[in-house]
Amino acid sequence: MRTGRAAAAVVLALLLAACARDEGKPSPGTPDAVRLQQGFVAAVERAVPAVVNIRTVTRSPHGGGMGVPEGGMSMQDYLAELLEENGGFPENSLGSGVIVGEDGLIVTNEHVIRDADEIVIRLSDRTEYRAKVVGADPRSDVALLRIKPSRKLPVALLGDSARIKVGEWAIAVGNPFGLESTVTLGVISATGRTDLGADPTGDLIQTDASINPGNSGGPLLNSRGEVVGINTAMVSGGQGIGFAIPINTVLEIERELASTGTIRRGWLGVGIQPLTSDLSESFGVKGEKGVLVNRVVPGSPAAAGGLRGGDIVISFGGARVAGVKEFQKMVAGVSPGSDVVLEILRNGKRMSVTVKLAELEGPTARAVPRKAPLDAWGLSVGPLPGGVARAPGVRGGVEVRRVDPSGPAGAGGIREGDILLRINREPVSDPESYRKALARLPRGQMVSVLVDRDGGQVYVAFRNR
Repeated sequence: MRTGRAAAAVVLALLLAACARDEGKPSPGTPDAVRLQQGFVAAVERAVPAVVNIRTVTRSPHGGGMGVPEGGMSMQDYLAELLEENGGFPENSLGSGVIVGEDGLIVTNEHVIRDADEIVIRLSDRTEYRAKVVGADPRSDVALLRIKPSRKLPVALLGDSARIKVGEWAIAVGNPFGLESTVTLGVISATGRTDLGADPTGDLIQTDASINPGNSGGPLLNSRGEVVGINTAMVSGGQGIGFAIPINTVLEIERELASTGTIRRGWLGVGIQPLTSDLSESFGVKGEKGVLVNRVVPGSPAAAGGLRGGDIVISFGGARVAGVKEFQKMVAGVSPGSDVVLEILRNGKRMSVTVKLAELEGPTARAVPRKAPLDAWGLSVGPLPGGVARAPGVRGGVEVRRVDPSGPAGAGGIREGDILLRINREPVSDPESYRKALARLPRGQMVSVLVDRDGGQVYVAFRNR
């Protein structure tokens, strides 16, 4: 049900009705309704000049078909494909961005500019500039671009995402399906959403303000017109389920990208899980808080520092460890090469170990043809490359080389680089067995896929379309 979106529509209808009542005889509720409506208008007018359209140019000297664009092929994409087949260059409208520096600094999503040979920025006054990538971080899906404008640019008013509350108004601005400066209204549906993207430490804002292909990289505003998030994804199979990266997170990443062009994260090399009350009692530390180490990667900083499976980490660098996500953020936030003291419980005894963190490696670049066709799930898969890291005892599978975020699999949580092992408990040994399994699935059926990801395994479920 479109519950949140319908609620927003009802509220707006009531506002308009209130504004239209006897002009000479305003009802008691009219002034508040008018002020609320004027507040939304002012918020949008303040933000729109700082929102840009981003499209990329991909050079293809040999011509050929284009990959399936996000959200399906439009007439504009079809015409671009014809142009390419006749020796031209395809030009795809991909997304949005936000001006954060009057000298031409722009933030957007990394997936918006990925694989681009040329990036074109269109401002709200329709002037265009070629942009260069200052830095991009695939894990957080944040990219920083720069243009050289002939004048000072309007800059977005940035808010504080740590202060937003569930139920507050939310306004999404962007260029969905190439429709520039589109505004949608909803509420903040949830905060702190995790495990929805490539970054294991990232928290996302959930909103029911409509986010469609082309909104990616645009701002999520509060009712004062302040940017509280950068729109990044939607659940195409659901209604009113979209996500944004908190602006506080974006600004942290922006500062590092502007300084070094890349993001360096600390890596410890352990597998961890929540310390439940039952587990704490079984380990003889009832009532303690922390995380339980279930695996130590050989040759990792954790192994060199003496950590063992069964250790319970209760503090990291002097800060108490409350849970898994908090611990992952602590580790990732420390510069590689730094020495950190961990307080642990081992066999019920409190002790300290010192580790020197290494650098968490970024996603491995893969030589994947840009125009690899996508299947019914919105995936392009291939055989496993030689030397790929596998969990012990894992055999077979296919590697996901390209994902359409709006396709069934992408919306369900499948990521580029995943290894698909089973479909509805049926083993997948190679690309041919994968294609046969897909062909046998009835449309509309909910399917489960076992995925090998980052050395662990997880089930992902979505509906076959």
